[in-house]
Amino acid sequence: MTTTEIRGYCTLCRSRCGTIQVVENDQLVAMRPDMDHPTGGAMCMKGKAAPEIVHSPHRLTRPLRRTRPKSDPDPGWEPISWDEALEAIAQKLGTIRREAGAEAVAFSVTTPSGTPLSDSIDWIERFIRVFGSPNQIYASEICNWHKDHAHAFTFGCGIPPADYAQADTMMVWGHNPTNTWLAQANAIGQGRARGAKLVVVDPRPTPLAKAADAWLQVRPGTDTALALGLARCLIEAGSYDADFIRAWSNGPFLVRRDTGDLLRACDVWPDRSQAGFVVWHAEAGGAQPYDPAVALNADAARGLWLDGTVTVTVAGAGLVCDTAFALLRRAAQPYTPDEVARITGVQPPALMAAAQLLQGGRRVAYHAWTGVGQHTNATQTDRAIATLYALNGSFDRVGGNRIRTGVAAQPVNARSLMPESQWAKALGLDERPKGPPAMGYVRALDVYRAVLDHQPYPVRALVSFGTNLPVAHGDTALALQALQALEFHVQLDLFETPAARYADILLPVNSPWEHEGLRVGFEISDAAASLVQFRPRMVSPRGQSRSDNEIVFELASRLGIADDFFGGQLHAGWDHMLAPTGLSVAQLRTQPGGVRLPIDARERKYALTSADGVAGFNTPTRRVELYSETLHRQGQPAVATFVEPAEGRRQAGEGDSLFPLLLTSAKNGYFCHSQHRGLPSLRRRAPEPVAEISPALAQARALADGDWIRLSTRMGSARFVAKVTPGLADDVVVAEFGWWQACPELGRDGLPVLGTVSSNYNSLISAEDADPVSGSVGMRSFQCEIAHDTANDARQRKWTGWRPFRVERLQPEADGVLSIHLVDAEGRMLPDFLPGQHVQIRVKTGDGEIERAYSLSDAAVVPQRRGYRISVRHQRGATAAGVAFEGRMSGHLHTHLHVGDRVELKAPSGAFVLPRHSPQPLLLLAGGIGITPFISLLESLPDGDPAEIWLYYGNQHGGTHAFKARIDAHRRRLPGLRVFNHYAQPRAQDGLGIDFDSTERITAWCPAT
Repeated sequence: MTTTEIRGYCTLCRSRCGTIQVVENDQLVAMRPDMDHPTGGAMCMKGKAAPEIVHSPHRLTRPLRRTRPKSDPDPGWEPISWDEALEAIAQKLGTIRREAGAEAVAFSVTTPSGTPLSDSIDWIERFIRVFGSPNQIYASEICNWHKDHAHAFTFGCGIPPADYAQADTMMVWGHNPTNTWLAQANAIGQGRARGAKLVVVDPRPTPLAKAADAWLQVRPGTDTALALGLARCLIEAGSYDADFIRAWSNGPFLVRRDTGDLLRACDVWPDRSQAGFVVWHAEAGGAQPYDPAVALNADAARGLWLDGTVTVTVAGAGLVCDTAFALLRRAAQPYTPDEVARITGVQPPALMAAAQLLQGGRRVAYHAWTGVGQHTNATQTDRAIATLYALNGSFDRVGGNRIRTGVAAQPVNARSLMPESQWAKALGLDERPKGPPAMGYVRALDVYRAVLDHQPYPVRALVSFGTNLPVAHGDTALALQALQALEFHVQLDLFETPAARYADILLPVNSPWEHEGLRVGFEISDAAASLVQFRPRMVSPRGQSRSDNEIVFELASRLGIADDFFGGQLHAGWDHMLAPTGLSVAQLRTQPGGVRLPIDARERKYALTSADGVAGFNTPTRRVELYSETLHRQGQPAVATFVEPAEGRRQAGEGDSLFPLLLTSAKNGYFCHSQHRGLPSLRRRAPEPVAEISPALAQARALADGDWIRLSTRMGSARFVAKVTPGLADDVVVAEFGWWQACPELGRDGLPVLGTVSSNYNSLISAEDADPVSGSVGMRSFQCEIAHDTANDARQRKWTGWRPFRVERLQPEADGVLSIHLVDAEGRMLPDFLPGQHVQIRVKTGDGEIERAYSLSDAAVVPQRRGYRISVRHQRGATAAGVAFEGRMSGHLHTHLHVGDRVELKAPSGAFVLPRHSPQPLLLLAGGIGITPFISLLESLPDGDPAEIWLYYGNQHGGTHAFKARIDAHRRRLPGLRVFNHYAQPRAQDGLGIDFDSTERITAWCPAT
């Protein structure tokens, strides 16, 4: 056996943790953190499950073509060659482009922040732009756009990486890095070790929230009001960084009351060649021109009037103007601590504690993500948080949010690849000209309307790179209609998803461990930003799967654009990217840990000078924009403004009280978006779709922890398992999204994306109401109601704690093996369970109480269930020294338990479960009483079930052979069941070939895998 350890990095999420892969005979067998990598300090359970992804038996391994209508739930897939698939795709896309323009082909691209698409996103976007389509469904409006682009309305850039490790205060807002970005969580731990304080803004009592110095438990969708309340605290106390605001923001700039525009120097002094804007200088006695290309020294800046209203003479008349800072102060003024508490639920002491930790002079590092980005007021929320951060003055400082001018690489997805005339055709651009459509990132809802209604023009085809539209976006019913109506649909994925079932051609994509990758710069630290790393292929591609890059390069060649893809040579493309660095792929191959190159990590780069003056910020005023003229000219508030979430306004306007609760969502740390629920090691840890509710809400709705509930909105309903979470607000429901995938290995069936048994969160959400700038949707602030799910008999709900049971029957199964039939002492109905699960039993003896757990050995599902069966071996024997021993519980059950006795049970539970429907053979190995979970499985299968099951059962001899007759009966009724009995010490009456098959070890007989 050949074992190799290969250095690389994980691409399952934004953290991109450095890893070491262990490979044996072309099989990925393990993955662990690379402690020498700048992002390798830890690794999550998803990363550890990498071998299950690579070797999943449920993966797509061949190109497939649909043979049945899209209205048929069975696509009738037929395997085709790669040549057939790619040629058919190229011909169809080329035809549609000639007939209707490239805009008639939409592309959907999954997120590189939560999938391995980070290996290929740049090349996919290059393909889209060279092809000529301005329509890319990227979910940017509900993911990265606000932190990466709306932030630029204030600072001219996205949120830079937070320097948590050197901060005085760390703030995470709508972001839980322990679940989504482990490298960040590790850096927060370093900051805590140094003594940094922690502020957490989150509706949920997460571990980080509980550990925070200030936990602001905000009502979902009211974050803008909270940020304005914090800003008010800093302004009122004078604890903001006034020097930074005067010198480096447009706070002192004068704003015309008549137009809302910034006053220009040329308006006041038309006879001079004055550039820039106008400020009021108290010492100079009036209006002064302000050239943002010139940096003011501290003394000069202090003379600027920051807060007030003045009258400036313009064209011989008095023009009333306010400073931008004054407008901010007025916008924040209503948000007193009491008003913030009324709107957001955050109480004044917590608000004031957080404000003290955010005051100017403290080095503050922060990050905000989807918790604030998935609301209909998301743009203004980002503006408010960015404004608050500007008041602190930590931008681009050690211990703040750092701009690192990283490794220079040649971009391959530049805007110039597509003519501006095509960019202008992006769906939704007219409504949101400063939002994602300006970058070709369009909303799924706009594409659905173009497909179904041909508005503003028809979209005829969709090429989807891993996107699962019915689960990832709202308006699920409309998504299914659009997917069914498409003239042509290509899906690329590892697994057959709900979206993939509507494809005309389905292409198998391989996992990141089956292809090469290149990363120019990581995140979180100077060392990470400076690293360039080539990731080699770890194992060969499974089946006929290919990487996204391979597919894109091949399609480019067939569409006649090979020259834009380096003659179809990916390595040549990578060398083109690397050219400015002086590196090549060949060089990087020899450096498995990567190469570190110089970066510019100087502080306050906005204060550096260049040929055209001080660098400033990449905004129209060259300063941090507390007042955004850009937004003002789009009819949007120029200073951060709180607007109630659209769903709440809609309900208030309609007088509808059907949905009094507020629905929000959070990522489950074991899965990435709608992926990974088919991986047994992860699904065991989170087997059911969960909705968290407070104890008071559970009591008000007569619900218990573990109950199946029906969660309803105006869009429909879905099923979740209630999780009672102390500390959650009483009017908030936090439900998980992304549920559809089966896990046959654990007996977990797939779930539909719509209907009475669906658990699809996004089927409850509509994108009809949207943020006016970005198009974001109220995925985390939707009105809802909950109730017990009537599909589950309330009488069969799981109970909590101990419940009394009565011994109904005692049945010997073999020498020293006793089956105990237990019924509820009060005759109540009982919940079913999954094969392999167990119950805990408690009995009272003269020596006190004893508790043990035993596998259930009866059928998992029984109509009108009233009882359970456990089967117990009497544990007894002698030690090597000849001292007799006996198990306390098993001894009591075998020698003191009688019919009619009372015991206590906890409800069935356990992560070890066995599948009732498995697409692959089951190999069951049992010794002695270890047969009990397998007996439960066999009892649970219907007559004639074709499942292929290989049971190898070891015993001492026929006398200890438990369930022998019952297993023989199962063998007769289950055609796929093969049983092999192994006796270690057969008795004289035990017949070879009759009672047992071998005296050898079971492992000698197991089939090769």
